[in-house]
Amino acid sequence: MLVIDTLLLYAALLGVAGNRALTRAAWVVHSPRTALRLWHTCAVAFLATVTCALVLTAHDLWEHAVVWLFNADKHQVHDLYSSPWYADEIATGAAVVLLAAVSTVTVLAVRRLRSSRHERDRHRLVADALAPYGTGPLRRVRILEDPVPAAFCIPGSRHDARVVLTRGALSLLTPEQVSATIAHEQAHLRFRHHRVIVLAEVVTAAVGWSGALRDYAEQTRRLAEMAADDHAADAHGQRTLAAALLEMCTAPGHVGDGLPAMTGADPAERIRRLIAGRRSSADRALPLLAGGAAAALLMVPTTVSLAPAATIADTAHCPPRCDPSAEK
Repeated sequence: MLVIDTLLLYAALLGVAGNRALTRAAWVVHSPRTALRLWHTCAVAFLATVTCALVLTAHDLWEHAVVWLFNADKHQVHDLYSSPWYADEIATGAAVVLLAAVSTVTVLAVRRLRSSRHERDRHRLVADALAPYGTGPLRRVRILEDPVPAAFCIPGSRHDARVVLTRGALSLLTPEQVSATIAHEQAHLRFRHHRVIVLAEVVTAAVGWSGALRDYAEQTRRLAEMAADDHAADAHGQRTLAAALLEMCTAPGHVGDGLPAMTGADPAERIRRLIAGRRSSADRALPLLAGGAAAALLMVPTTVSLAPAATIADTAHCPPRCDPSAEK
């Protein structure tokens, strides 16, 4: 049974075909939060599948684990999980690659998290020093005395997060548009979009060079903006938010660069989808369908890896290469 080959094929389907299908899918604009979950599921399933394939290729490590977990006969385990191209050198190489991959992802994640945290701390210090809280409806919003229209949020804990508007934005937008803009930024904070973006950037940096999940980070940023738009539009109306976004885009600036901002990823596409109106009732079934698909995607690597072992459970005390189901 070519378990390793099956896992490698599945990883290729997830990383390449899955990436292409989700990037080109038209339905994602109608349900961006569902699409985000499916992207994250594909990424987790891809990493899990590659990890399983490498662990299985490091044959001795996997054999000992299966023998211990399933009380299985080692000879039968070897026959089930062997591959035509197996060799001791390949098994050793797989163990080295697995260790290197884990180390690389860990280093990338730590560096990206530190960089992101340093950037957020710097912006928070500037906001606290130069942008006092507003009054009335703006009492929880920092107002930066800058003529460039801009709105952005500074992620953090409940007490460290900030929503910042410039004086230029307040002068440009109507009170309704200001409220919609604030709701958009608060949605970024509520749904922790900065965390999923960092995750996507780390995964793309680690495996994107191979062609797998190469659009993950870009699509995560795009869909996060749409998800924040939907949250704000539910409370303040789609056309109000579209008008605010259009007004902000007519006077581009550089305030808050590097942070989740109102005029982030592809504002033209976002304005078009907001003006187009509500999604159809058929689209409301997408979360349920995507949830089932996500569960199936995550189950495959574990099922493929462990199903063969389950067929020879409790064979450790049988004679070598015996068939426990055979009649005595």
